[in-house]
Amino acid sequence: MSLLRIDVIKMYQQKSALVIDDFPDMRGSIRRMLINMGIASCDTACNGEEAMAKCEEHDYDIILADFNLGRSKDGQQILEELRFKNLLKNTAIYMMITAETTKKMVFSVLEYQPDEYLSKPFTQGVLQKRLDRLLFEKNALYDVNSAMDQFDYPRAISSCKKKIDDSDKYKQRCYRIMANCFYQDGQYAEARQVYESILAVRSLEWARIGLGKTLMSMDKLDEAEDLFTELTKEGCLCMEVYDCLAEIRSQRGDVAAAQQTLEQAIEISPNSIIRQKKLAEFCEENRDWGQAEKARRKVVKLAHNSVYEHPEHHFDLARCINTAIAEDPEKNHIRQQRVEEVLQKTKKKYSAYQNMALQVDAIRANTYALVNEDDNRDRLALLEKLLKKADNASPELMMDMARVYQVKNERATASRILSELMDIYEDDTDIASAIDRLADDPLSSQGKRKAAEFNEEGKEHFSGKQFHDAIKLYKQALRQFPNNIGLNLNLMLALVRDMNANGASASQLEQCQYARDKISHIEEDNPFYERYTVLCQHLEKLQGTI
Repeated sequence: MSLLRIDVIKMYQQKSALVIDDFPDMRGSIRRMLINMGIASCDTACNGEEAMAKCEEHDYDIILADFNLGRSKDGQQILEELRFKNLLKNTAIYMMITAETTKKMVFSVLEYQPDEYLSKPFTQGVLQKRLDRLLFEKNALYDVNSAMDQFDYPRAISSCKKKIDDSDKYKQRCYRIMANCFYQDGQYAEARQVYESILAVRSLEWARIGLGKTLMSMDKLDEAEDLFTELTKEGCLCMEVYDCLAEIRSQRGDVAAAQQTLEQAIEISPNSIIRQKKLAEFCEENRDWGQAEKARRKVVKLAHNSVYEHPEHHFDLARCINTAIAEDPEKNHIRQQRVEEVLQKTKKKYSAYQNMALQVDAIRANTYALVNEDDNRDRLALLEKLLKKADNASPELMMDMARVYQVKNERATASRILSELMDIYEDDTDIASAIDRLADDPLSSQGKRKAAEFNEEGKEHFSGKQFHDAIKLYKQALRQFPNNIGLNLNLMLALVRDMNANGASASQLEQCQYARDKISHIEEDNPFYERYTVLCQHLEKLQGTI
């Protein structure tokens, strides 16, 4: 027996493994293969839940997971959850095994970057060849991976530099890890330098992607966009490229292009819950309700059995359909039925969740208000009374109540609920941002400051008669504060002035009408009312020109 083979056997003897497969014969077969290779300890699991329980108890060196595990969470979801909970070390090996070979399934699996992907059927020789290679690499880079497991990026970088200086066999791999460590540690200039030095020698796809992400973080969006666009034209199938492109286009205010970019990515790899959720948000901003509902339903489906499973995904679907009811009166009865179906299934599935019945009733009340089928003040008063007595009412529940009052044009009550909520969650950036999106005026300190900045910049565009730039600015501002009266009025003004100067277009008229409708609830005692009526008159005149 060669010395190399003896070294491999010794490595296997120090490793523990977990085999995850829902078929007993296959579990037994793979386990026997591993034992024959010299694995000292080899556990098995028949489903995702058992696998996660065992991974929470033990640190396995090798995990072999079948992709399809019946009704249980699948191999991809296990990998996703292990990473989410930080239970999978960089020093360990995760190999996905599957009999499915469809293009979309393969891309979905590879997107989560397991250490290896193996198709059934396979022999012990094939399995051992793959594992041997991975074990040698993990063993050689143990110091680097161990440092990353502890988020000690300086130590990982130092270990990479040493191996590079020593012209180690894994020198190229160390360059890639080192650049990523610089990026993760926020040392973007250093990361850029590494990526560019690699690309000066050879055009490697991973280095171009890493450079693009680094440029994004350095706020060099033009350079990043050019790089990512070139990669997509060359047929790059790394979905992260599309995600980055969509984010750049979104930041620029071109949400339609951002949506289109993610739709292209999802056509290739449809099973990323994060991407589907982002697509739903873009579709909602673009008022593409059919696509938004489709994406929200996909999120619900993908979340099942995953670490992201939560009733909020179902409620987001119901809210999406409600918004479609509010903006498009056609097919209201059918949409109302769809909301009810979602709420009934959610209530049944998550009956143990706190305040579940209240949350369902709040969203249902919003639906009834939108379709004018329920104007019962007593019912709404009872709902708010129950809400006040509820333990730990979630911010989502409170915001749903505010939505009901907004639909009923009781803006003062909605504002009171949102203000009380902001008092509690001012320091939570995500919740504060969600409250600002719903409120007529920003309520958070950061939101007020940002809205003021938008208005000041807008004044400069108006003074220079740069109406196109003003339109772009206010559309971007309304992504953050869609119900803000002042910003909607300023968008109307910019559109009216641009159309008066350059002629009206159907697209601009539609944008102006939408801004008008968003604030049509303002009353005569509102300080903006006179300005609103004047702009409505201008809009009416422009409508008669085409």
